[in-house]
Amino acid sequence: MASPAPPIADPQALAWLPTLIDELLEDIFLRLPTPADIARASAACPSFRRIITGRSFLRRFRAIHPPPLLGFVAYEGFHPAQPPHPSAPLARVFADAADFSYSFVPAGRWLTPWHPRDVRQGRVLLECTPECDPAFEYYDIVLLRDLDLAVCDPLSRRHSLLPRIPKELRGKHKHLIDFGLFLAPTGEDEVETTFRVVCVACNKTMVVVFEYTSITGEWHIPASLSCSSLGTVMPHSRYSSFCHDDEQDHFYWMVPWRYKLLVLDVFSMEVSVVNSNLANYHTRDSGKPLIVLGTDRTPEVFFLADPFGDGPTDIIRITKKNGSGSSDAWQLENMISLPNQYNYFTLGAAEGFLFLRGILQDENSEDYSLAEVPDVEYLSLDVKTSERKKVCVMKRYFHTVYSYFGYPPPFAKPTI
Repeated sequence: MASPAPPIADPQALAWLPTLIDELLEDIFLRLPTPADIARASAACPSFRRIITGRSFLRRFRAIHPPPLLGFVAYEGFHPAQPPHPSAPLARVFADAADFSYSFVPAGRWLTPWHPRDVRQGRVLLECTPECDPAFEYYDIVLLRDLDLAVCDPLSRRHSLLPRIPKELRGKHKHLIDFGLFLAPTGEDEVETTFRVVCVACNKTMVVVFEYTSITGEWHIPASLSCSSLGTVMPHSRYSSFCHDDEQDHFYWMVPWRYKLLVLDVFSMEVSVVNSNLANYHTRDSGKPLIVLGTDRTPEVFFLADPFGDGPTDIIRITKKNGSGSSDAWQLENMISLPNQYNYFTLGAAEGFLFLRGILQDENSEDYSLAEVPDVEYLSLDVKTSERKKVCVMKRYFHTVYSYFGYPPPFAKPTI
């Protein structure tokens, strides 16, 4: 006697089955210990790759695994983290996949190459200027009218050429010099391929903030202020420090200015000036002051003291109490001691890290041929733990590098 036919499954339950399987696989993949393990799972079969590269999984993955430091973007390319740095394997994969020669970006109007001015969330802000000498890139000045800008994604090889800041905007303020270019972070609720660029410029009387958004494709002026309280001396460097508070949606800029530090909150238009202790701590040859946000969301400023090894080398931390706009609210918080056999130079700050250039004292000599240039170590310093790590070694004395936090394929999505 024939067996009875099996019951017909509920069609609605069958329709939900693939979704349930995908959700279970997402949970399994998220429990893998490292991004490298997830990358190997992605290569196992097309269905695994589809789940791992999906937007839902990537959002959950990034919440659990903050983007690692993969290396530094410098004047002439990308320098990946090297062993024994924990990011070295991922950095090598990323470096092989990306194009930091920017060959996919059309030439600017000047016969000079594109070079980076900021890096954030997988995007690189590029500039093209009339003169381009890597040896003096930290100290050059550029008139706003001569500035060409582009934003690109070296991994997906996509780009966007920005229009020049219109003459009708520049014309309101004569002889503006650029001293700050930044990519503004995008929030989780924004479209992943939208971006904003901020340019801070000055003359002897005004500081003017220009902003470009890819949504409108236009520049506008969200803020400007008089220099009367700051003096009439131009900044000695274009490379100011920048910090963005994602929770409060505030910007802070800091520029060395007659031993004063300007902190500008663009959204509330609060301006504070630190001028009490800078003459004792900051020296131009040690690099720019650096800024990060503390645990209570207030800005913290870091200076390098005694960068040339004549005594103990310290990172000096100055903090500002939340909600206070006066210079008296800034105070010396503490010092982070560094090994004094090195000569240091501050390079930048991001994601709670300070970035330094270090050279052993006995190697800091001008009497080297090109083949004998000593190794230059590029270091990260965790401001919470004071842990110092060597990220990579180069043969170049860069005055400015940009940290790249991100993911290699398959975790990275196009950002332009």
